Amino acid sequence: LATSAPACPVSWSSVPRPWSSPPGKADFGAGWFAAVPAYRLATLRVALAVTTLVFHVPKFTGLINTYVASAFHVPPALPWMPPLTPSGGAALIALQHVAAWGLLLGLGPRLCAWFLAAVGFYVISLDPEHYSHNAQFHLTLLALVGCSSDRVSLPRLLRADDSGDRCPAWPERLVRIQLCIVFFYAALDKVFSPYWGLSGTLLPALGVTEHGPGLAWLQGVNQAVIRAFPAAMSAVTNVLEFFLAVAFLCRPLWQAGIVVAFVFVVYLEFLLRPGVFTWDVLAALLLFVPAGDQGWRIVYDPECTSCRWNRALLSRLDWLRRLRWVPTADAVGIEARPALARDGARMGLHLVSPRGRAYRGFDAFRVLPVILPGPVFVVMALARFGGGFLAGRGHGPWYDLPYLVLGGLLVLWMPGVARFVGRPLYAVVAAAWDHRPRRGGPAVRGADGACRAHARGRA
Repeated sequence: LATSAPACPVSWSSVPRPWSSPPGKADFGAGWFAAVPAYRLATLRVALAVTTLVFHVPKFTGLINTYVASAFHVPPALPWMPPLTPSGGAALIALQHVAAWGLLLGLGPRLCAWFLAAVGFYVISLDPEHYSHNAQFHLTLLALVGCSSDRVSLPRLLRADDSGDRCPAWPERLVRIQLCIVFFYAALDKVFSPYWGLSGTLLPALGVTEHGPGLAWLQGVNQAVIRAFPAAMSAVTNVLEFFLAVAFLCRPLWQAGIVVAFVFVVYLEFLLRPGVFTWDVLAALLLFVPAGDQGWRIVYDPECTSCRWNRALLSRLDWLRRLRWVPTADAVGIEARPALARDGARMGLHLVSPRGRAYRGFDAFRVLPVILPGPVFVVMALARFGGGFLAGRGHGPWYDLPYLVLGGLLVLWMPGVARFVGRPLYAVVAAAWDHRPRRGGPAVRGADGACRAHARGRA
């Protein structure tokens, strides 16, 4: 198989390739009612369920408790809306937890999503002070997930097989359109606001969260730049939001939109003002990546213990069904690029991209978070809101926990890290694991005792 030029790991190129799924399986250009792989919506549902459990439910529980504990209530947004009683508030709190767990596990997910959205809109309608754009965006996403019919429960999502589940495409399209609406409305609101526009008076006045050393320094630099150039920073914010609103409507701009949106919302989260908006946007971005194409191939030896462990673990993390496991006997012609056949990349994983570029060892390891965005999102969200829970109880600057996780992933791509640290360390760990006693004698292993898939990199 001829190798191509280095390609972005998130590419969904339609270049013909062997061992690929049938044409059109990951096609984004299908009609509104065409059948598409159900794994994208199922992954989005799990991501939203996690943020609902760790942020939305605790927040709305606090709003309900505050409302029922107060003797004075402002008129609700709708005159016919019944007030909330203490017993009704307790019931809603309990049912919110049940619905959130049902949404996560995939037990009646449509009913659970609609219930959470309805309760949320009811609570924010009881008192205008409860309303926020971020909460409305989260509730809208829940309502749109309630329209889906993916029928992929969490156990099935974690199951290491591809049953070809499909669902109508229109809920995915509505979520993408909603993302465009959010950014367009945010940009348009700033254009007509006297505090944004060319004045930029609001941006320097925004409160920021205190962070530990390192991130606090970056935050200080960011605040200094904002105070020095408030109008320019305000204009850049408007331009970025308008660009994202357009990018998510135009498929040729999706790749650029994903990168810009990721950088923008991460900037908002860590250097400006943290909130659930960042995590809802990141969850919605899952609908812009391929699913069910099995375009990434992992060459493995069925007789190798470490290969079997890798398959057992990674298959359960492959929620979007992007991986195809190719036994060494069927992998004739898959060879690494010469530049990758170095001492640090000869063992462990052997990963081949949809465009034919091969990654081995440490290089394959650092690509995995891009191929498996669903589990990475869950880890980051738990780190963010779990850290916030600890920090809110005076246990230190745990707000920085997701920053450390993200920083650790980005460090893997820094120049020199792979050559001087990553590959040598990975080679030592992989060699120690490969030479453990395993099923099969020397006939099923390479001359040096490693499995055949790993021995291919030493040839």
